[in-house]
Amino acid sequence: MKILVVDDEPIAVQGVVDSVDFKKLGFCAVYTAECHTEAVEVLLREKIDLAICDIEMPDESGIELIEWMRKHSPQTESIILSGHDEFDYARQAVRLDCLEYVLKPVRYEVLTEVVERAVRKIQNRRKTQIMTEYGQKYIENLQKSETEEGDGVEKVARYVDEHLDSDLSVSALAGMVFLSKNHLTRSFKKRYGKTVSEYILEKRMQLARELLWDPRLTVTMVAGKVGFGSYSHFTEQFKKYYGMPPRDFQKIRREKP
Repeated sequence: MKILVVDDEPIAVQGVVDSVDFKKLGFCAVYTAECHTEAVEVLLREKIDLAICDIEMPDESGIELIEWMRKHSPQTESIILSGHDEFDYARQAVRLDCLEYVLKPVRYEVLTEVVERAVRKIQNRRKTQIMTEYGQKYIENLQKSETEEGDGVEKVARYVDEHLDSDLSVSALAGMVFLSKNHLTRSFKKRYGKTVSEYILEKRMQLARELLWDPRLTVTMVAGKVGFGSYSHFTEQFKKYYGMPPRDFQKIRREKP
């Protein structure tokens, strides 16, 4: 991913660049601009994933820059930095689907958290977009196939197997193969003897069991690798499935000779 930091104060720009570990957050390149014009030049030249924009600039405002991005660089998500705690500015940011509206002065550890949330939102949006595009491509082949329903169910199962760390929504999976949620659920249960949700949980629990054997992985790390954003939710599901918390399972397994 690539990020653009826009602020008319060079010190503020450099402060953001130096204080936030963008590489750790998944960005391969960081670009800067001190005004609307410079920002547009970067956006025309590079595919920017996220822009952090100051709301006040000498030529045009950050709001106007985001309006330009919505027309000319729609893949670019945005975060607004503003010294104005005014409803009108926030309302405009919401209207433009801005990911975050952050008041200055902002501590850099707080900005890091904001960028982390933005990255997760970007990834989730793009996963949904990829699944939608995947579904559009699939339907073209679906029309030519005599075994379209069975192929769709198998396609969903394979996708689940390969993306256990992702947010797997039954509705999104159904859309991926151009089936209704209820139709996919019925067909999937007929083929595999369980619902899509049951299949996802089973595969996640099986993978979690294997990963917990690895002494290099903590329970929290395993939870993330099997698609649970919440440690407590993962622990609850694992205990229901295997009859003990993952930490106990991990301890017993590692104590075995």
